[in-house]
Amino acid sequence: MPTDLPVERPLPQHTVLLDKDGKEFARFYSENRIDVELDQVSAAFKETLIATEDARFYEHGGVDPLGITRALINNVTSNDVQGASTLTQQLVQNILVNNARNEAEETVAVGTTYNAKIREMKYAVALEKQLSKDEILTRYMNAVYFGNRAYGVEAAARVYFSTTAAKLNHVQSALLIGMLKAPVSYDPFTHPDAAMERRNTVLSVLEQRGILPAKDAQEARESELGVKRGSVPSSCGGSKYPFYCEVVREEILTNPAFGKTQEARQQRFYMGGMTLTTALDRKAADAAQKAVERALGKTNRVALGTAVVEPGTGHVVAIAQNRGWGEGKGKTQVVYAKNAFQVGSAMKPIVLATALHQGIPTSTEFRSDGPYRSRTMDNPKGGYVNYNNRDYGVINAYEAIRSSVNVYFVKLIERVGVINVAKMANALGINSISTEGLVGREASLALGAYEVTPLEMANAYSAFMSNGTVCNPVTVLKAVRSDTNEKLAVPDPDCHRAIDPKVADTVADVLKEPFKRTGTLGPRMELEGNREAGAKTGTTNDFAANWIVGGTPQLMAAVWLGDPRGGTEYPLTRVTAYGNTYTDLTGSEVAGPVWQETLEGALKGEKKVALPEAHRSLTR
Repeated sequence: MPTDLPVERPLPQHTVLLDKDGKEFARFYSENRIDVELDQVSAAFKETLIATEDARFYEHGGVDPLGITRALINNVTSNDVQGASTLTQQLVQNILVNNARNEAEETVAVGTTYNAKIREMKYAVALEKQLSKDEILTRYMNAVYFGNRAYGVEAAARVYFSTTAAKLNHVQSALLIGMLKAPVSYDPFTHPDAAMERRNTVLSVLEQRGILPAKDAQEARESELGVKRGSVPSSCGGSKYPFYCEVVREEILTNPAFGKTQEARQQRFYMGGMTLTTALDRKAADAAQKAVERALGKTNRVALGTAVVEPGTGHVVAIAQNRGWGEGKGKTQVVYAKNAFQVGSAMKPIVLATALHQGIPTSTEFRSDGPYRSRTMDNPKGGYVNYNNRDYGVINAYEAIRSSVNVYFVKLIERVGVINVAKMANALGINSISTEGLVGREASLALGAYEVTPLEMANAYSAFMSNGTVCNPVTVLKAVRSDTNEKLAVPDPDCHRAIDPKVADTVADVLKEPFKRTGTLGPRMELEGNREAGAKTGTTNDFAANWIVGGTPQLMAAVWLGDPRGGTEYPLTRVTAYGNTYTDLTGSEVAGPVWQETLEGALKGEKKVALPEAHRSLTR
């Protein structure tokens, strides 16, 4: 007979998500089970359980011959069929069911044939030699199913009484233990009369065994059920930060730190048992969410998606968008910060970084009047023009970034090479743009015609504020086993120096230009308290989308604004925001204020940190 019961294989647990300060904001589970220790369960529950299910629990060796004899006699002489399975046998069956790999194995696990019961007894006797009585009792209380997706006594206490296992009294315990026989039939929410009758039967057992005095037992039987439905939200829908939660979920299911294969990661996710500390900064997240909702509300046809990253670490501190979580009007389960959109002029600093990397200084001048037709690049109909068909004459990189001059950056990408700009984007962590398929004539890359996610843009710009350090964006910073606090592997941000610090510092310095009087943002978009920042706006062709990407050495934010149904088909030619109607929307009108409000809220109370200064060797 087999004795290799998989005792040490854990039952499905919760995966709990904590913010950077250790406060819970979400949890996942396939089975609502929260393991507790023996001393975390009330004496009333333990007394009621043993008295009702296995009065000789501390005397038998896993199988109770007296119980079997009593049940056989009763079943022959009465219509009330009794079982004779001890708590140990019930735990054995529960372990077998939870480790069944398919429906056929589950049928065998719960089998009622003589062979199945003999196998169950054999396992129970072996288990009693392997574990102490208290260990068996603890495992049993954490394993059994109480209905309404509540597995184990702690989850049941929360679901049925909005309390904890440690606070359960005899009356509450009698209801819960009475449900073990048939959780659906004795569900107090749907079958209160049956639940009360069964509860009172258990209370009578407590009276017969001397656990409750007759007077107390009678008062208990006359009392109301006293149920108070509680909940233990599972999935991102129950979180205050659902879209950040979804990014964490995707990280668990895709990052090799949580398993080498997709199957292993899914198993890890659904089995749970992890407590994960994330980079979520509630101050930043609340500021970002308030900003997007104040601008557009939740039911506007256009949407805002914001990603906030900490330069130099890769920590994703906030994700926000002006939608609720779910389905229906004003709701979605798509994370805009992780979806790729055309970035417009927000791509120009990456072209500048490529030029600086090649030793081409910011003082390099081009005549920047339109229309301009390149001899070596593909041209749009009518040639390249600046916004509003404006001419700028001969200007340098500082002036070109300040006013976002298209013709200047078309000429600059002619000089540095399209493929090299794509490689620079890749070096900065932008994987949405691939060198494959590029032939070197795509000057529109400089003007943001290719699609990038807001999270990638925020992460790429972070390199300019951290002396050229690029990291993989990560949400999970620390992971431990919930039961033992054993440390678990977490994703490696792989922070490394991707570009020359001189190049990064110089781009950061140039990014101050849009805040000047003639810049695309202007002084009104400066952060309060004269906090220094660098940023670049972006408006795509035909107003398909607006962007702003920028920040400080402490935080970098990317804000996308567009219609999720498609910017080309549904452009930003007429948008209601802040209670006003805008036509032909640009990055400074709505995305800009959202960016400003986000960072001001996120950095409130934090010290001011100056931006890096340009290196003279790259400005001459």
